[in-house]
Amino acid sequence: MKIKKFLEKYSEKPPSTFSRLFITFLFGILPFTIIFGLLTIAGIEPVTLNGKDYYGFAGLLVLLIATPITASVFAIFIYLYLLIGFLMLNGLKKLLVR
Repeated sequence: MKIKKFLEKYSEKPPSTFSRLFITFLFGILPFTIIFGLLTIAGIEPVTLNGKDYYGFAGLLVLLIATPITASVFAIFIYLYLLIGFLMLNGLKKLLVR
């Protein structure tokens, strides 16, 4: 009976999982974006893209474009990881709960 309750509780896919992951990763990376943005505007640390160093507002622009892309890539991989676990748990539910 405990397994049945466990499987029924955790085999439901939560709504908006991808968007929650994306927002979480975006705001997790944001402090680093701000720090590196300030450093590149000050000319202290360059932003490197394809082997070319960018300083100033060009470096800030590269950071502002790269941050959501990085958050998207992280969210996609973690979402796929969670989706595989969800499918396995759902299959286990079908096998054990009748």
